[in-house]
Amino acid sequence: MRFYRKVIPFILILILLVSAVSAESYSIQDERRYVVRNAYQIKNDGAKEVYNLNIKVLAGSDTDSYYQKNLAFNISPFPSSLSTDEWGNTYAHINIKELKPGQKIDVIVDREILNGGISYNKSIYGIKADYKDFLSNPSNYKYILPGEKIESDNPQIKAKALELTKTGTIVEKAKKIYDFVNLHIKYDATPNYANKGALSGFITGRGVCDEYASLFTALCRAAGIPSRVVEGYWLEDEVKENKWTDVSDRRHSWSEFYLPGEGWIPVEPTFIYTYNGKRVPNENYFANIGAEDKHLITSYMSNPIKNDIDVQYSYYESDSVGMKLISGEESIMLLPKDSEGSSKKSLTDIEGNWAKDYIQKLYEADVVLPREGSMYKPGENITRAEFAAYLAKAIGLKEIEGAGNYRDVSSSNPYAGYIEAASKAGLIQGYNGYFYPEYNITRQDAAVIMERALKFLGKNQVKGSLVYSFADSKDISDYATDAVKLMYELNIMSGKPGNLFAPKDFTTRGEAAKIIWTFMGLL
Repeated sequence: MRFYRKVIPFILILILLVSAVSAESYSIQDERRYVVRNAYQIKNDGAKEVYNLNIKVLAGSDTDSYYQKNLAFNISPFPSSLSTDEWGNTYAHINIKELKPGQKIDVIVDREILNGGISYNKSIYGIKADYKDFLSNPSNYKYILPGEKIESDNPQIKAKALELTKTGTIVEKAKKIYDFVNLHIKYDATPNYANKGALSGFITGRGVCDEYASLFTALCRAAGIPSRVVEGYWLEDEVKENKWTDVSDRRHSWSEFYLPGEGWIPVEPTFIYTYNGKRVPNENYFANIGAEDKHLITSYMSNPIKNDIDVQYSYYESDSVGMKLISGEESIMLLPKDSEGSSKKSLTDIEGNWAKDYIQKLYEADVVLPREGSMYKPGENITRAEFAAYLAKAIGLKEIEGAGNYRDVSSSNPYAGYIEAASKAGLIQGYNGYFYPEYNITRQDAAVIMERALKFLGKNQVKGSLVYSFADSKDISDYATDAVKLMYELNIMSGKPGNLFAPKDFTTRGEAAKIIWTFMGLL
């Protein structure tokens, strides 16, 4: 029996993430690549023009759950910028200058992800830990505070949490909460009970996946266990290779709780289990998501819960102005296994080079390419075309096909599509219709480009924590001073021997690999 809740589809975008954790306590099963497609259509349904449409759409999440990795994205129309909220949910901002009566705008996003089942072994039950280090970061407080639909400060919920978690390790306490929620709520999709939140589910004992997930999270938070609600799709085996499958009725919510040293542990409290005609806790979905029941993450429930899409516009006359939002395609494609990886020739000239690890990791991730045969040429200077392409791929920008805007970048240039994408994103620009793809990039210009990339991704940029005092600071151009300082503070770029930054030196391909890899680690 399928349990789900239907919501408006939303726009997805990908930010490439790199996560590292000891996998001794868990295993990943049947990892497969999927493409998730979401679409909207915005139509001027009135008789007057509207101007300066500012479209803000939920664009997915920076996931740090171990059963999913984000790989690539493509969004149209191209966003002017991205922003990320405190929960890691990313929003794309699209600006349309004018929409005439009857005219339509299609907003489409394809996101490629790697997702698998996950199973934790029994060793996690014995872990004795506290949240001192986790909560030393103020940004983590939200995982133990009440929120919209998560009424962890309600006296009844607090009393039940205390009753359930008097003894035991963190995992043992979370399991007691899971067992209670799994048995307490009866699945009921009628409007009086569906999508009402934790307190409603607790009092009425009825609801849908939203109530199951919200109540588990509320009880955990009331017990001092950091927890969050995850939203996405629940898939069984109905998604086929190379075929789009409508998943508009597969929307689902579940929960995760945080275990120090192990990260976010998934729980699926909605699925019921009966034994000899009696309902008993479903042991199969605590700290476990089966390979046959894939849970594809799209977002984390925020506080307050935001609209999936917000459209603002201006007009000269208010009469006869009307906008119509149409929910479009919401589908998923399973990619064939033979497309999930290709054998690569080893790079033959990076052994012993200081940048070997950066180069190798980016090469395996298909971000950088050899320059000649199987040689990366780490000591040679990187070109503007190469840097634009590598950075575009690092943040998940797709190639833009067709004729570009630069007279010196032909369609036969292997980097043409990425140059156009990076240019449209405002990362690297040309001059008077020329891009100068074979020119090299100075170190200070590399810093400026990376600062733009951070701004494009909507990442917070904290300045002032470190002060650099390079011997050649006076040689840094005024336009690059702030960017160099920021790159130094974030450890994306550092100095050279002799306490030099060498701002006018060209950036080598080895240096570019270090810059891009370190930058990716901050996303």
